[in-house]
Amino acid sequence: MNSRRQIGPSTPRPEPSAGFTLLEVMVALAIFSVGLLAIFSMHVSSLRTNTVARGVTENVTAAAAKAEQLLALAYDDPQLDAGLHEPGPEEDGIDNNLDGRIDEDGERGHLNLRWVVQQDCLGVDFQGHKCVRLEVTSVVNASRTRDIRINFIKTERL
Repeated sequence: MNSRRQIGPSTPRPEPSAGFTLLEVMVALAIFSVGLLAIFSMHVSSLRTNTVARGVTENVTAAAAKAEQLLALAYDDPQLDAGLHEPGPEEDGIDNNLDGRIDEDGERGHLNLRWVVQQDCLGVDFQGHKCVRLEVTSVVNASRTRDIRINFIKTERL
């Protein structure tokens, strides 16, 4: 016998509520907003850092390219005469405006190049060499500059 008897009046059970209360939704949105603000500030910071890194990379690349050009020259080339060398952007051998063309007519840009050559800088015991200090400077935001310097020695014979 499987009969059930109900004792007392029959009251319907309340159904569980489906969804969230307004307070729960507002708390979740506040937490989500704080997370978005943190991500946004990290994104802005990474953009700044990437911009600085790009500028440094441009300077290093231009300096290394010019150093290779100077090292490939003959020892007695006029570009390796003792003294300061400051060619203009149309004759310096680098792409100053970063358009893919080197030394085109009317080239202007934010990269400036110069080098100083010193004859026999290691002393009289080590003759037949030239010390070269190469510097690439870029102007950032019309006020700040970034400098990259490369020093190398050019010898008369190998």
